[in-house]
Amino acid sequence: MSAKKTPRRSPDARPKAAQASGRRQEALALLSALDCLRGVPPSELARLLDLAVFRSFPTGATVLGQQRQDRFLFLVLRGTLQLRLRDKDGREVLMGVLARGDCCGEGPLFGDFFRRMSALTQSNCHLLQVPLAELRANLAALPLLATALRQVYKRRMVECTLARVPLLGQLLPMERLALASLLQPAHIARGSVIIRQGEPADALYLIGSGQVVVEQSGQTIATLGEGDFFGEIALLTTQGHRADVRALTPTDVLALPAGDFHHLIEQRPELEAQIRNVVEKRLRHSAEVRGDEARARELELAVSKGLLRGTHLLVRTPSLCPPGCRICEQACAERYGQARLRLDGAQIDRFDVPDACRQCGVGAECVEACPEDALERTENGTLIVNSRCTGCAACVSACPYHAISTVPLPVAPLERGPLWGLLRSTLSRARRQATIPLEAARPTHRADKCDLCHGYGELACVARCPTGSLRLMPLEELFPL
Repeated sequence: MSAKKTPRRSPDARPKAAQASGRRQEALALLSALDCLRGVPPSELARLLDLAVFRSFPTGATVLGQQRQDRFLFLVLRGTLQLRLRDKDGREVLMGVLARGDCCGEGPLFGDFFRRMSALTQSNCHLLQVPLAELRANLAALPLLATALRQVYKRRMVECTLARVPLLGQLLPMERLALASLLQPAHIARGSVIIRQGEPADALYLIGSGQVVVEQSGQTIATLGEGDFFGEIALLTTQGHRADVRALTPTDVLALPAGDFHHLIEQRPELEAQIRNVVEKRLRHSAEVRGDEARARELELAVSKGLLRGTHLLVRTPSLCPPGCRICEQACAERYGQARLRLDGAQIDRFDVPDACRQCGVGAECVEACPEDALERTENGTLIVNSRCTGCAACVSACPYHAISTVPLPVAPLERGPLWGLLRSTLSRARRQATIPLEAARPTHRADKCDLCHGYGELACVARCPTGSLRLMPLEELFPL
C-alpha cells in the first residue's frame, strides 16, 4: 500500500500571513499615534480597526454634511479638512481645520439630536471610516475608546456653542478656543432659576442645549434656546438683573465670568456694539409684550402648551375650514385606529394649533421617563415609539401636554375546536397552582402619539385636508424671532 501524501503547504502562505500580520501591527501603531485615540489600549484599537474601512477623498469633497455620510466616524490619517457649522442666524462659521490625529462625526454617539456640521477636504485626504451603528453596538465593550471620543465630543460641544452664538461666530477659531478655556460649564435641572431679578450680574451665560424662559415680575416675556445668551444687560449697565431666567428643560450653559466678559469687549469693541444692539432689541421686545395683553397671553399659552419645544407645529386656519369639518382627525384615525391629534387646541392669532405631540427637541419628559428606551429620535429629529415599548404608560403620565395615550395591541384569534372548553379550564387551573409563570408576560398595550406619519410619504391629516387649512409650519413663522 502506498503511503498517503502529505499535502504541500503553499510556499507563499507563511510569508503572506506574516505580511498581513505586519500590516495589521503597522495599522494599530498608526491608530495609537492619533491624538484623538491617546490612551486607548491595543485591544480596543484592534476592535476599532476591525470595524473600519480605509477611504480616500479628493480635494473639495464633502465628508460630513450629507445624510448618507453622517452615519460614520472619520479618523484623519492624512490631509486637512475644514469643519464648518451654521450659527443661529443661518450663517456658516469656520469651526477649525482638522489634520492628522483628529476625528469628526462622533456627535451622534453621545447626543440625542446632535447639530450636524459639514466637513470639506482642503487637500487629498486619507481617512478611516467607522459605521456609527456598529461602533455604538460595541461601545460598551470599549470603555477607554468611549472615554476618548466623549472627550472630543465635549470639547466640540463647547466650540459649537461658541460658533452658534452669532455674536461670537465672527471670532477666529483660535480666539474661540482661547475663550473656551475661560468658560465654566453647568448643567441646570428643569425648573431651576439660573438668574434672579434684582440680583447683581456675575457672568454672561451661553446656552449650549435646552430652553429657558425669561420672566419679568412674574410675566413671561421671552424664551431662549440653543445658541442664545443672557445676562448681558446687567453686565453692561452694572445694575441688577431685569428678569428671572428659569430652565424650561434640562439646560447646559457656559458661563463667561464678568471680569473675562469685560476684558473681551475691551479687546473687541465691535462685540460690545453688537451686544448693545441686542440689548436694545430685547428691551424693545419686552416693552411690547408688557404693553400688549393679547400678545402676552399668547406667549404664556405657548409656554404652558409646549408650543416652543420643537421646530415645527401642525397649524390650522379655522377660517378656511368648512363648518363642522373634522376630515383631518378622521384621516389620522383611519391610518392609526385612533386620532393622534385633537382640533381646537391653542388659539394663537388667527390660527388653531391642534393638541398633538410637540416633538420636543431637548429634554423630552417622555424620553426621560421611559424605562425601555422605547422612544427614539430619527435622523430628522422626529420622536417615534419603537418596538421596545411594553405599554407601561410611564410616558403617558410624564408628558406635560397629554399628547400620549396607550392603545391595545392586536390579539391573534385562537382556534376554537370541540376541546376548547376543556383546554381553557385546564390552563386556568395550571396558572392558579403554578408558583412561577408558565410563560413570560407579553405586552397588551403600547404607547401611541403623533410621529408625523413616520414611514409614510405624507402626513395623513395634511394630505386629506380639502382646503389647505392644515399644514406643518416652522416655529419661527408662527412666533417671529
